Amino acid sequence: MKTLPYVLVHAVLVLIAFCSTLTASSEQMIFTFPAGGSSGNLPTGGLISDAAGNLYGVTEIGGTFNNGTVFKLSFENGIWSETVLYSFSGAAGDGAGPASALLLGAGGNLYGTTAGGGASAGGYGTVFRLAPDGNGGWTETILHSFNGNDGGGPMDAPLVSDAQGNLYGVTHGGCVFGYCSNGSAFELSPKATGGWSFKVLHSFGHAGLPDGGLILDKAGNLYGTTTYSGPKDCSMAGCGTIYKLSRGAKSWAFTTIHAFTYSDGEYPWGNLLMDSSGNIYGATLLGGAYNGGVAFRLSPTKTGWKETVLYTFGAPGDGADPFSLIFGAPGHLFGTVPVSSDANFNQLNGYAFELSRNANGTWNESRVYSFSQGNSVPFPNSNLVWNHARTALFGTVGPYSDPAGAVYEVTP
Repeated sequence: MKTLPYVLVHAVLVLIAFCSTLTASSEQMIFTFPAGGSSGNLPTGGLISDAAGNLYGVTEIGGTFNNGTVFKLSFENGIWSETVLYSFSGAAGDGAGPASALLLGAGGNLYGTTAGGGASAGGYGTVFRLAPDGNGGWTETILHSFNGNDGGGPMDAPLVSDAQGNLYGVTHGGCVFGYCSNGSAFELSPKATGGWSFKVLHSFGHAGLPDGGLILDKAGNLYGTTTYSGPKDCSMAGCGTIYKLSRGAKSWAFTTIHAFTYSDGEYPWGNLLMDSSGNIYGATLLGGAYNGGVAFRLSPTKTGWKETVLYTFGAPGDGADPFSLIFGAPGHLFGTVPVSSDANFNQLNGYAFELSRNANGTWNESRVYSFSQGNSVPFPNSNLVWNHARTALFGTVGPYSDPAGAVYEVTP
């Protein structure tokens, strides 16, 4: 496998929830996590925003027990202040190490996963809910503790919910259906009598490694990515795939709808998008003409799915390693790269970009905001979120600029 000199092994790229092009932007740090403090450290899971403009996220470590936190940032009297909603203990019956974005549900409930902890200390991870108690506090409920036989290590991939309140997600490991694997897809369904019912929908085998979160189509089918597997030997396992889980009367059917072959992308990390016509959009971390990743579209046809490479990253002077995309106005996609280069491939900081479709069907890239060298947030490490109440973009930075991490704002 070829390796670009400036690939960051641990980079988690930024998503942009934004619907128009920014022509002039400014950036400021709004909150810095104190190193080693109870506020939490390493906010790599990304942010979500509620209708009032509050921001919610997780930290992988720190907090009261140094096993991570769920936090809230609120804008009051001209400043942003943090409230730690919950500190994970890592003890038996609790989670540890949350690493994926939260899901905001009905009633203001927050849903998420932890990579460790569970029914026993040092377990295989959890799915949890935080519910406001009406008195300013929050109550945690563990909806499921993974035991290794039903999956383990859910991380990086946020949960998704359907109209019935069922939760869907993926794990990175565990032993399911009698053999150990590189992850599974699962469903959690609320019971009428209380509690939740857990079901493994698919086990990915030794070369699967699902990474991005699942998406739902109108019929309730699920789509996701595997970092490895596929027929092309990119790294002894394959270049990665896009798969579909089709809902049946009693079970789910697994189908690989596209296998990457390096020239059209390698290692699809991050989440997918689906438009109203059923086209799927996403990005790969590597592959393409310059091994800097690609933005792609999969279109359903009568005989299967057709892939179109929309843009190839990594040329001299360009950015590399796009993680995920998000829709803007029709014909516009937004995303970020954590690193870029000059004409001689010297490493520079990353930037937010826009991909826009031309009249002839080709796509152009333009930079929305560049993180300058020496800037306090040179390596954004999670999704950006568009905050309608503040008319601004927010994201987090992790270990590359500060061991504790920080939250920043980009304002048009």
